[in-house]
This record gives sequence, structure tokens and C-alpha cells, in this order.
Amino acid sequence: MTWLLTIAVSGGYQKVLRNFSEICSVIRSKAPTSEKVVIAFKPSIQSQLSNSNVGGWSKVCNQLYASLGSKYDVTVQFVRNHQLKESECLDLEKANQDQDTNEKTEHTSLSTDRLYDHVCMGGTFDRLHTGHKILLSTALIRTKQSLTVGVTGQNLLGKKTLTELIEPLDDRIQGVTDFLTDVNRDVELKISEIQDPFGPAIVDPQLECIVGSQETEKGCTAINEKRKEKGLSQLDIHCIELVEDVERRGPHEEEKISSSSMRSRILGQRLLKARKSWDKSEGPYIIGLTGGSASGKSSLGKRFQKLGAGLVDCDKLGHLAYQPGSPTLDKLVKEFGDSVLSEDGTVNRRALGAIVFSDKSQLTKLNQIVWPEISRMAGEQATELYQSGHKVVLLDAAVLIEADWHLNCHEVWVCIVPRETAIERIVERDNKSKEEAQKRIDSQMSNRDRCKIANSVFCTLWDPEITQKQAESAWTRLTKELQL
Repeated sequence: MTWLLTIAVSGGYQKVLRNFSEICSVIRSKAPTSEKVVIAFKPSIQSQLSNSNVGGWSKVCNQLYASLGSKYDVTVQFVRNHQLKESECLDLEKANQDQDTNEKTEHTSLSTDRLYDHVCMGGTFDRLHTGHKILLSTALIRTKQSLTVGVTGQNLLGKKTLTELIEPLDDRIQGVTDFLTDVNRDVELKISEIQDPFGPAIVDPQLECIVGSQETEKGCTAINEKRKEKGLSQLDIHCIELVEDVERRGPHEEEKISSSSMRSRILGQRLLKARKSWDKSEGPYIIGLTGGSASGKSSLGKRFQKLGAGLVDCDKLGHLAYQPGSPTLDKLVKEFGDSVLSEDGTVNRRALGAIVFSDKSQLTKLNQIVWPEISRMAGEQATELYQSGHKVVLLDAAVLIEADWHLNCHEVWVCIVPRETAIERIVERDNKSKEEAQKRIDSQMSNRDRCKIANSVFCTLWDPEITQKQAESAWTRLTKELQL
């Protein structure tokens, strides 16, 4: 659903700025927060644009996004889409000309406050937010013929916070395309993936201006250096100010509006619907909790246990699965020989490890013997916990997905930390070398692959209090959903 406000004004951007508070007041009092809010002007912004006022109209758009974007999904259209039904009309022509509004109407013109034939810009554009809209609108309003947008490809995302939760490239490109199309300025859009920090900006001779932010200004300068090396003209650089995040939730989030903060806010939230329905009378609601080495999944599981969940430690069950006298131990001896036994009849884990970790086919045979027994034991423990009053049971399992145990779960919850953090933890906790820690991490399923099937994701990168908030948020949501 879309709520459209048309603003009638012939006094240019100055009159809009003089009445800015009234515009925001109308939107806040009448626009539903559940609907997309579109703001258009009559006559249109596009019909009024010139070199003398592009900076002023850009200021209007930026202030509307900055003032309303934390509460509403706002789009300021340069040309009204007449297929949309008008919800409200605000006639600034009837506004009191002598009204003292205390609004700042002056605009300090910059050398880049003009129209260009060809403009370019770049970014990750994950979970399109107010900062992105300001950046994109700032570029688009200065463009007469074509706007080139480079969207960061996978190989440039490695150092970003919670990179596993960044939207797929196609979704990010589509989000940029949809927004720019919705703004509705009649220019050619060239939107594509970039696999290096420069993209088409250093090879396209037609480009005249690049739009960035305060934090990417150095990158814009580097692009001009590359263009100079190639004998191309220098680009004018227009940088927008960063937008303060008024909803910042803690020191782990950035002070500016950012996608990394947006990603941190979905930790513990539902990302995918439950894998299957639950009958309360037949058994527990089972959540598979998994993560790589040193991800903090076991400590997270204990947090949920304190909140009321039953907890099954599948990693510990792995040690119990082949106790002396068990059928599983007999199968191991039959497959790998007596050399895997110690003198007391227990499994010699070092000898068994030497066999299976040097040959993947042997490791597969071991897993085919042990995993079904762990699954059986976990099922028994889950039933016991259910009978003792636990409606929700977590299976803490490092190989939950690899062993296909997640197929029997109602949900999969994944705990992650950055690769370098996991390596540091393994070195400190297990007294391993950095190389050994790297090999361990690289031998496991990646965080990104785990997150692809996760119903919820958690991260233990920051202070314990932040992890606790994620756990409490998830538990509160789940118990409400399950009506417990």
C-alpha cells in the first residue's frame, strides 16, 4: 500500500523549506507507518530543476529523508507517478507569506550543485536505508542523461560486519533499481556489479561527476588518480554528509545510519518461517542450534537454558555413543580394526583420529556409524526433557546441518563470529597455532552456508550483554509465537 502526499508549491525550494515543519507535521499526523509514503510536488521537481536550484532541491529531498526516514519508508518523487491515487494534498500556495517559521531557507551553493550529463556512484546498498536514499537522490537529481551505479560484489564484502547477512547481489541491485525508478527521473540507469573498488568510473570517458559520502571521499579521489593515469578527464566530486542514527542501540552500532547496524538489529529475529508445523501434544518444539568452532554457540545454548529451554548437548553425546559394550563401538572395531581400541576397551581417539582425518572417505564411514546413534540419543533426551515440562528443546550440535539432523527440527538457529575472531579464540582457548586454527575453521561449513537455511542468526562478537539481549529477544518472540 502507498500513501501519496502531493505538495502544491510554485515558490521554489525556498518556500518548501520555509514550510518544512508543516509538511512533516502533516505526514506524521496522517500517514500510516505501515504504508509506503510517497511525496510529490506540483509542479514537479524535475520541471523546476536548473543549475541555479539543483542544490536547493537536493537539500529538500535530503531533509525529508533524514527527518522522516526513521519512521517511514519514504520516497520523494521528482515526477509524480499518476498511477498512484492521491491520499493527501498540501497547498503551500495558501500558506501565510509572512509566517515566521524559523526554518533555514538559505542554501550555500557548491561547485557541484549543478546538472551533469553523466554521473556515477557506488556502494553495497544492503537493506536500502535513509542514507542510501539520500546518496542515490543526490546523484540522480544532478543527472540529465545517465546515472551509473556500481553495486559491490561478493569479493569486496569480506571485511564488513555480519557479512553473512548481506543480501544477495541480485536483491541489492533490484532494490537500487526499484528506488531510482520510483523516484521517477527520466534518465538512463546503468546499474551493475563491481568487483574492484573502481568499477566503470575509471574507464568511462563520458562521466563528469561522482557522488559519494564523507567516508568514501578518499575512494573518489583514488578514482580520479586512476583516470589521470589513463588520460581521462577528472570527475567533479560531490560528497554528502553522513546521517546520524537517532535509533542507535549501543556502542556496537555505528553513530551514522549504516547497513551494518541494520544487520545487527535482525540478530535474534525471525528470518525464515518455521520448517514445519508443531503439535504441542506430540512432543517438543525442537530448535537445532549450530555454529562453527569458537562461535559461542554452546554458551548461547546455556543462555536459552536459563530462559526455560531444554538443552541437549549433541557434541557430548558423540563421546557417549561408542562406550564399551555398545553396538556402535562394535561397528567401529569391525570397520577400522582393533587398533582403534585402548587397553581398557575404550576408543583410542588419537588412533581413530589419525585414520579418519587423513582420509575423507574414512571420515565419512565414521560419521555414517556414529551420527545415527547420536541422533537416536538426542531424540531420547529431547523426549525426556519434554516430559519434564520443557516445551522447547534446543539441540546444540556443531554438525547439525552436515548430519542432516536439521531435517527433524522445527527451526535452525545459527551462531556466528567473524573468521578472524574464531581463529583468535581457538588459539587462546585450545592452545593451537594460528595455522592449526585456520585449518580447523576452513574444514568446516562456512558461516554463509549455515546462514542460508537459518531461521534466526546470533552473533557473540560483542559484549556478553549484547548476546543476552539477542537471546532474550528471540526467546520472547518465540514463546509469543508458540503461545507458551
